[in-house]
Amino acid sequence: MSRQASRRAGPTAPARRPRKTVPAVGAGQRPGKGDPARSPGRPGGAQSRSRILDEAGRLFARDGFEGVTIRRIAARAEVNLAAVGYHFGGKKGLYHEVMRQIIHDVRPIIEPVVARLHGGVAAAAGDRGALSLLAAQFVRHILTAMLTNERLRWQHALLVREFSQPSDEFPMILAEAVGPMHDAVEKLVAAAMGKEAPDPQTRLLTTSVVGQCMIYQIARTLVCARMGWNDYTPGNVDRLIAMVTGTVQRTLGLPETGPANQAAREPGG
Repeated sequence: MSRQASRRAGPTAPARRPRKTVPAVGAGQRPGKGDPARSPGRPGGAQSRSRILDEAGRLFARDGFEGVTIRRIAARAEVNLAAVGYHFGGKKGLYHEVMRQIIHDVRPIIEPVVARLHGGVAAAAGDRGALSLLAAQFVRHILTAMLTNERLRWQHALLVREFSQPSDEFPMILAEAVGPMHDAVEKLVAAAMGKEAPDPQTRLLTTSVVGQCMIYQIARTLVCARMGWNDYTPGNVDRLIAMVTGTVQRTLGLPETGPANQAAREPGG
C-alpha cells in the first residue's frame, strides 16, 4: 500500500474488550449479599420491600419511631438507603405501611371473633350459659393467637406503643382493627350486664376484659420469670386460658365453665 493510501485509511480502531456478563438469579432463588439484586444502587423488588417492612416493624416495636434511623433499617434489611425511599418515600411512609401490614395480618384473627360475638350474642337472647360460652371462646381465640404466633409478638408490642404513645396512625388502627373488636366484645359485656351498648360502664368494662388477655403478652417476660417458665409452652398457654376465662366470666357475672376451673388447678408446664 502506498503512503498516500495509508493516510486516507486513518488510524486503526482499538479492538473492543468482551463485555462481562453477570449470571441471572434463578426463579425462586433468593439473591445473596453479593448478587446484583442486592447490590448497592439497586432498590430491589418485592423481596426487598418485604424485608424492609419486617425489619422496620421489629425495630419500631423495640425502640419507637424516633429511636430508629433509615440507615439502621436498611442495614438490618440488607438493602441500600435508596431502597427505603424507593418503596416508601421515607420513614413516615414506611411506618404507615408497617401499620397497614399489621392490620392486614391481624384481620384473620379479629374478623372471626367479631362475627362470632355479634352472631352469638343475638342468638343467646340473654341466656347466661350461652353468653358464658361466648366469653370462653373469645378468651381462648385471642390468647392462643397472641401467645403462640411469633410474628404477632412484635406486632402486638408495636400496637401497645400506639396505645400509650399514639402517632398519626392511631386513628387508622382504631377504625380498622381495635375498634371493631372492642365493639363486638362490648356487645357481650352489655348483654351480660343487662345494658344497651354503647354505655360508659360497658365501654370501660370492655377495655378491662380485653386487657385481661393483653397483659399476658405485654408482661410475658415477667410472667415467665415469676412462674419459673422458660416460655409459653402449650401447657402454660392452656393454663393461662383457663385462668383468664374464669376471671372474665366472674367479671361479667356469668357462670364459670367447668373445664376452665379444672385446667387452672393443674400444675404448670
